[in-house]
Amino acid sequence: MGRQVRERAMDQFRAMSIFRRVAERGSFSAASADLGLARGAASAVVAQLERRLGVRLIERTTRNLRLTDDGRAYLDRAIHLLDELHALEDDVGSAERRPRGRLRVQIPAGLARLVVAPALPRFLEAYPDVELEMLSRNGVPDFVGDGIDAAIVLGELPDLDISCRVIGNIPFTTVAAPAYLARAGIPATPADLGSHQCLPFISSLTYEKLPWRFRVPEGEMTVHVEGRVCFESNEMAVAAAIKGLGIMQLASYLVYHPIRDGQLTPVLETFRPSSATMRIVQPRHRFKPRKLRVFEDFLIELNDSTRRKWGVRQVD
Repeated sequence: MGRQVRERAMDQFRAMSIFRRVAERGSFSAASADLGLARGAASAVVAQLERRLGVRLIERTTRNLRLTDDGRAYLDRAIHLLDELHALEDDVGSAERRPRGRLRVQIPAGLARLVVAPALPRFLEAYPDVELEMLSRNGVPDFVGDGIDAAIVLGELPDLDISCRVIGNIPFTTVAAPAYLARAGIPATPADLGSHQCLPFISSLTYEKLPWRFRVPEGEMTVHVEGRVCFESNEMAVAAAIKGLGIMQLASYLVYHPIRDGQLTPVLETFRPSSATMRIVQPRHRFKPRKLRVFEDFLIELNDSTRRKWGVRQVD
């Protein structure tokens, strides 16, 4: 009898997990593929779950799937129970058991190349059973569709159902090449940017030009700059600025080395804006395993040590 009860409980948790993935993916076939099941298996498990519960959880049409009111209520409770189970398994014996498994994280390309990648040997040595997959992209990803565990986002967060942990604050700097400043002059105030060639950035979320921020005695002001060339890629913008195409504003870590090497010169330093918040985000109702928690701790320490090493001044 005890064995039958245990097997039935395991079957119920398995059915909950499959139902949860179907709800996240909005597709039976996609959920089956994600979970390594035979085609049609997820549909069969959910149908069996509905028969056992005596309610319909999902409305099926030829175009899409839609959770019923009972389906949404069941999903909320299932997420809570599954995450509690994962947390229990993850925490039991955690002092003796090392974090392990694959971790897929999205990190902005410049941050990954200049800050995170050089420090990875230290993390991998400390956690030899963790495997990392790092995607170099900006913005909030499709966590389920892309199979991403977490993402680093700089600046304001969009209004999405996500949870976050603050990694640190990133100062911003306005710079230009010495050759450009010699040719066009040095702006004395943010208002002078209207007579300069600027290199605006395009948001990877809205595809609109991002305004620049400056601190003035009255508080913080935004300036909508214009230029003949605008960028989504930080690396392209830095290369263009070094060649003298104009003035740009971006995260200080992206221009630390060009400033150190004399390729770029800071301007409008007395108007430097408040530092932007850097966060690591994940879906709100998703369990956070130890491998992700230790990676977050690593990023927080890395942000602090990098800022001290490079002498980057934080602006609150």
